[in-house]
Amino acid sequence: MDKTLMIIAGETSGDKHAARLVQSIKRRERAHVIGIGGDNMQAAGVELIHHVREMSVMGFSEIVSKLPFIRKVRRDLLRAIRDERPSAVILVDYPGFNLRFAGLARKKGLKVIYFISPQIWAWGRRRIKKIRRTVDLMLTIFKFEEEMYKQENVNAHFVGHPIFDEIKTPSQTEIAHFRGRYLENSATGTSEHAKVLAVLPGSRLQEIDRILPSMLESAKLLREELGRKGVDLKMVVGRAPGIDESVYREIIARSGVQVEVSEDVELLMSSADAGIVASGTATLEAALHNLPIVVVYKTSMFTYLLGRLLVRVGTISLVNIVAQKKIVDELVQHDFKPRKAAASLERILMNSQVAEEIIHNYADLREILGGPGASDRAAELVLSEGLHCGG
Repeated sequence: MDKTLMIIAGETSGDKHAARLVQSIKRRERAHVIGIGGDNMQAAGVELIHHVREMSVMGFSEIVSKLPFIRKVRRDLLRAIRDERPSAVILVDYPGFNLRFAGLARKKGLKVIYFISPQIWAWGRRRIKKIRRTVDLMLTIFKFEEEMYKQENVNAHFVGHPIFDEIKTPSQTEIAHFRGRYLENSATGTSEHAKVLAVLPGSRLQEIDRILPSMLESAKLLREELGRKGVDLKMVVGRAPGIDESVYREIIARSGVQVEVSEDVELLMSSADAGIVASGTATLEAALHNLPIVVVYKTSMFTYLLGRLLVRVGTISLVNIVAQKKIVDELVQHDFKPRKAAASLERILMNSQVAEEIIHNYADLREILGGPGASDRAAELVLSEGLHCGG
């Protein structure tokens, strides 16, 4: 009889990571997998109870309006546990929902495995006691997380960051074709006097609505400044999977800024000269594509003020957090002013030493992140230890 597993990923990035984990598990053992995810998990054979597009919640204030739906999702999952009788639930990131559901799953007798740890290093260690009570196996993507958990007697293993298994490096021919497509109408068409800026506003609707307008204003100011210096700037917005292009087109139309939209985000990252990127996993992806970036973020005032009270780190970019030093500029909330962002981007584009230093510092991240194979290492632990650890 096939083993039944439940897996829950509530965001686009988690959907990608979870899909690869499911594929790795299925290569090793016959399994029927149900849960919450997106197109990638569905393609990997997961029977979806809810799609990630329904789960998009950005901050504290946004959660309040979605509480009735979140309760319904929990009821649906508990019904699936009753009917399908999975032996374990694998929780992927998404701590606001998953940490609460961990306790419910544990009460139903399921083994609880957590892949991609909640960021306890950012929110303080108060969550560790709950994790110790409700999680049988914690699979971390950063080495320092494993050490932190083991100090608190949590069964934790560092498996590396799944980003290495997902990232694709375009060829030089693909990059040249991409740049040529956007620079063909440039006054010069040369890299010296024409630049490509990647605009990456996040993967959630609320982020895009709140951050993209300021990003476009920043890019507009940057284009004007570079134009005075004889440099033509082409701007390309990266479209997140699952977000309709019309969302971007409406915001772009309101901004009056001339900008293209591309769904090939990895090729955009590899081809651009600089990027303005919303804080999140995309900052690490940009680093692995050697794209010099400025990291920005803006949320509701309530969420920002509450976050200031709760968050225990002084930096928001994963690039800077993982490296434990400042590699890229960060502009958050009130500090995210279009003119200030434009000035940071201009330094990258017009001073080769600034860009080269950022790229040089990126090299350290590859070793810290653990290299390829995270999904396979996680699958081995899920099957060999996670389904047999005590609870």
